[in-house]
Amino acid sequence: MTERTFDLELNELREKVAYLAGITSRVLDTSSQLLTEQDLSLRPEIVRLEKESDLLENGIQEKASTLMARYQPVAVDLRFLLVSINIAHELERIPDQCLNLVQRLEEVRAFLPVKLPAELYEMVCRVKEMLTMAVEAYLQREVRLASQTIGLDVFVDDLKTLVMNKYLDRVNKKEIDPALAVFFILLSRHLEKIGDLATNIAEEAYYLVRGEFIKHLLTSRSRL
Repeated sequence: MTERTFDLELNELREKVAYLAGITSRVLDTSSQLLTEQDLSLRPEIVRLEKESDLLENGIQEKASTLMARYQPVAVDLRFLLVSINIAHELERIPDQCLNLVQRLEEVRAFLPVKLPAELYEMVCRVKEMLTMAVEAYLQREVRLASQTIGLDVFVDDLKTLVMNKYLDRVNKKEIDPALAVFFILLSRHLEKIGDLATNIAEEAYYLVRGEFIKHLLTSRSRL
């Protein structure tokens, strides 16, 4: 096998991850539409795409494992294969969280339609942005995008905390049905988790380019 053949195989793997990222983005977009429009008829499409993402992740793992066994790469090429496996895993977990969002909406069907809090709309927008930037950081090997994605995670975490505190307080004041308050809080947790997964992708992209883990760098700097 020639070096050119190996490069072609690596590019094919990259395209597979890009395709999985596209599916994941579609799931997130459809789930966002389902939440905002509260249209449960979109559920079958989300389920279908989630199953497709499972198959794609398995294919990426098999492809990367085959390339490692066949070519025994080192340094940057080995790092690319390992990062691609990890990113595929994180991408596949996002549709799982989207299915959780659908389930939560079904659980409060009796309350529909409900006005979603502005904080939740903001979380939806931010996690979609984070996913887009994280994937581009990997595909373009762009450290700046990876760092920006990681920076947004703090903002999403703060929004989740705001939602939780706000609706626990409203329950205590008997201003809202507890079941609906729990619904909003659980939505914020699932959205925060999606943000965490996007952050994990960004951290992998950073490692791909720099060969060092940004979490370790941030921890070291905080001790200075």
